[in-house]
Amino acid sequence: MKKLALLLVLLLPGTAPAPDVYKGFLNESLPHHRAIKETLALIEKNPGDGALHNDLGCLIAWDGFWRDALREFDRAAELSGKDSRPLFNAGVVQAWRGEWSSARSSFKKALDRDPGNWAAWWMLGYAEERLDNIDAAVDAYKRSLRVDTSLFDIRRNPFAATTKLKGRVLLETYSTRMIRATMPQAEQFGDPERIGSFFQRSRAAAPPGAAPEAAAAPSAAGPVMTSVPPVSAPSTPRTASPAPAPTAPSAPVSTPAPSAPAAPVVAPAPPREVAPAPAPPPAGQPVRRIPASPPGPGAPVAPTPNPPGT
Repeated sequence: MKKLALLLVLLLPGTAPAPDVYKGFLNESLPHHRAIKETLALIEKNPGDGALHNDLGCLIAWDGFWRDALREFDRAAELSGKDSRPLFNAGVVQAWRGEWSSARSSFKKALDRDPGNWAAWWMLGYAEERLDNIDAAVDAYKRSLRVDTSLFDIRRNPFAATTKLKGRVLLETYSTRMIRATMPQAEQFGDPERIGSFFQRSRAAAPPGAAPEAAAAPSAAGPVMTSVPPVSAPSTPRTASPAPAPTAPSAPVSTPAPSAPAAPVVAPAPPREVAPAPAPPPAGQPVRRIPASPPGPGAPVAPTPNPPGT
């Protein structure tokens, strides 16, 4: 019965949860909770600062306290009549909750204050897409691409992961985006030097005594957007330096003669055994000749002389 009674109390009109519910869940160990407490302290000193209420709403939304966050955004929108950020942030919170009609209304109010809020144009297109208003979604997407296409990058905009109109929008805006990209290089100014001076990057101050560097002037086609190395100051003509005077020859330095290398020590070879010579044949006995073995094919044959007396 108690649970049923609590449920009836929550569902009855005029029984909305009390404001500032998030304050009971603040933890000093969390960085964004410490930021919430510091922002609350600043609001106590400056209750009419709309930017502080806007930042507080963003910090509260991180923890999912939607009603408290939307309440702070409404307060910030009232205090800062020309700032579109509180209304844009309210639309983002409503988009997180799936309240696409309310989100579309918040984004339109933000664009009424600041038509140059390109993220609001993109989120308006996304809300129209979720409401199946395809033509209105494509029109809002096209307006968001007036500067660049980074809003379709999921690394910057997580909502871009689920849109189905990216290819169509990029294809239909290709010609316009190409013309805008080439305009700075194709324009012809009447006074390019004056216009180009606004785009030159600031240079570091030169050290004392250094020659001033001249800034590179833009070409006739328009201002130069890239950094150009400075033109160095004209150098003074070089003068030939006199040849150094010849110096007296120094006395030759005697160097010791190289010593002869020592003779290597060679160990004596062991004596070889010599077979005894055969005994000569007896006197008057003819000498027998032993025919030599025939040489191999192709080997030259040397004549063998007969011994004397045969």
